Amino acid sequence: MDKLLYVILGGAIGSGFRYGVSVWMQSFSISFPFAILTVNVTGSFFIGLCGAITEIFHVPLYVKLFLFTGIFGGFTTFSTYTLDTLLIIKAGDYKMALINILANNILGIIAVFCGFFIGKYGINLIKA
Repeated sequence: MDKLLYVILGGAIGSGFRYGVSVWMQSFSISFPFAILTVNVTGSFFIGLCGAITEIFHVPLYVKLFLFTGIFGGFTTFSTYTLDTLLIIKAGDYKMALINILANNILGIIAVFCGFFIGKYGINLIKA
C-alpha cells in the first residue's frame, strides 16, 4: 500500500507540472501542439537524467516509484500527443501530423539519451 501512495503522490505532482507547462506554452497561441511536445521532450530528458542518477546511487524502490511511475508518468503525455496527432490528421493537415510524430519521437529519444548521459557522466565528474 505504501508503494501505491508514492505513485499517487508523484502522479499528482507530475500532473500539476504538466498542466502548468501546458498552460504556459498555450499562452503563445501557436497552432502546432508545442505544449505537449515540450512536456514529452523535457520529461524524456529528466527521466534519462534521473535514471542515470538512480543507477549510480542505487536509489530505493519507493523513490523510483515516486519519480518514474509517479512524477514522470503524470508529467509526460503520450496519450495526449497521440490524440493531438489524430485531431491534426482529422483536420487534413497530414504534413503537420507527420512533423508532430517525428518531433515527439526523435526529440524524446534524443532528450532521454542526453539526460542519461549528463546524469551518468556529470555525477561521475562531481564524485571525482
